[in-house]
Amino acid sequence: MVCIFFMKSIDRWIEFFLQEVPKEITITRWEHCLRVAHQAERLATINGFHTPKMAFLAGITHDITKQKKKEFHLNLFEHVHDIELDGIPEEAYHAFSAEIYLATKYGFQNQEIFSAIRSHTLGKVEMSELDKILYASDFLGSEFAFKQNQLEDWVLETEKNLHFGIYLKASKTINQLLDSKSKIHKSTIETYNQNLAKL
Repeated sequence: MVCIFFMKSIDRWIEFFLQEVPKEITITRWEHCLRVAHQAERLATINGFHTPKMAFLAGITHDITKQKKKEFHLNLFEHVHDIELDGIPEEAYHAFSAEIYLATKYGFQNQEIFSAIRSHTLGKVEMSELDKILYASDFLGSEFAFKQNQLEDWVLETEKNLHFGIYLKASKTINQLLDSKSKIHKSTIETYNQNLAKL
């Protein structure tokens, strides 16, 4: 009975956020979120994750604060005392502000989804299954990946081995940051090293 209620709850949240998230971001960003959500649900199913629809929900909500201004994020962070912003690039603020926004504005609470959203940009050591799924799906559903001829191969390899998709995103992120002479967060380096070792 609890399980049935839980599933209905996830379905209701999906229906709700399919209406709400597009109000918070541009059409292009929303299209990205939908690609990520569908990819995440597929990877969740392939990898035996307990609730594939939870992965879909993480996908549609993960970038809800992506296009907000710096002040927006900082205002949210003022109300949370356990967020360490030291060394976190401004481009990754949305990964940490999203859960606060989802909780305070919409009353949404799901710690598994929040963990996945927090780690979808920088990565982290010892990811949960949902963390891994969203991290890999965020790259496979990205505008960059969407335009590449190799995308189909990347998807197939990730479906065979989830660590490949994680390694791929971390390596592309690192290369991009090197090209722009930007600082690379230690979590991204650790994510790269850990998943390369598991290939």
